[in-house]
Amino acid sequence: MRFTLDFYKRSLIDSIYNNHVRIVEKYRISRSVSLPNVLSTIDAINNQLVQTSKRLQTQIDQLESHIKTFNERTEPLGNILRTLQRNDSNWIVLREFVYADSVKISLYELYDPSSVKTADQLEKVLINLGYKVTKSNEYDAQMTFLGKRISSVSMEGRR
Repeated sequence: MRFTLDFYKRSLIDSIYNNHVRIVEKYRISRSVSLPNVLSTIDAINNQLVQTSKRLQTQIDQLESHIKTFNERTEPLGNILRTLQRNDSNWIVLREFVYADSVKISLYELYDPSSVKTADQLEKVLINLGYKVTKSNEYDAQMTFLGKRISSVSMEGRR
């Protein structure tokens, strides 16, 4: 028997057909299909995958852009909320918290007179974030039985 190109093609297709049934089914390879047809099918599938990957990359880029914009918009909110965390010397009850184009915060604070009030820290944070802050202390009274002070503060920040 002469070893011709057709012999090698047929041997390759027979080998794929016998050993790799999934490939045969997926790419619809039969013993009578010529190798160039199989290659063109694989090339077409590859081109489809390339186009799909380009579309997916575009969507990923858009999502990354949205996430970055969201993080930049909410970073000031994170700074404000970290300032409002309770600690052992200051206790806070929020009456009102509005975060939109402007910030409005009303709170009650039970604080140790020897420590810095959370309301004062919050005012500094808002100023550092570029807000013009209007603050009003509604009351600030001594609570003799606890050795602490209680205050009610409202502040509004605008850019």
